[in-house]
Amino acid sequence: MPRRSATSPIARAKILAVDPNPHNPLAWRHVSVIKPNRVEAFASAGLPQEEPIDPPTEDTALLEVGRVLSEKWDADNLLITLGEQGVLLFRHDAPPYHAPTRAREVFDVSGAGDTVIALYTLALSAGATPAEAAEIANHASGVVVGKLGTATVTPAELLASFVE
Repeated sequence: MPRRSATSPIARAKILAVDPNPHNPLAWRHVSVIKPNRVEAFASAGLPQEEPIDPPTEDTALLEVGRVLSEKWDADNLLITLGEQGVLLFRHDAPPYHAPTRAREVFDVSGAGDTVIALYTLALSAGATPAEAAEIANHASGVVVGKLGTATVTPAELLASFVE
């Protein structure tokens, strides 16, 4: 079977999601979404990490990291997870979008980033806008950090998180 790049017509019809590791810096380009956490984002951008500013949309260091990585990776969506600050979405066609955290109680953050990329990708696949997908992913992450150990979120739990 021939290898296809992320820019081939077949690949463009799919959502390609990447959770990067700055210790294994691959040249990600033209993928649907890349989701680093704050530490990974600063490391991947080659910039020194600074203390978070609230709100993230006014955090000049974080905004610069988003600009650098958006240019470097040329992804459709750059979604940086920010722990207790939620997520910040960067797109070429819109200003950064902040979805604040939805966690009520935090017991264990294991798997929170995996939940974000999984639900963000699922929501995009189902037709959500990138901002809607960020909100859905953020709600799901808020549910799983409220559980002990690596956890999952059920559809009922996700729906309930929007009502709380």
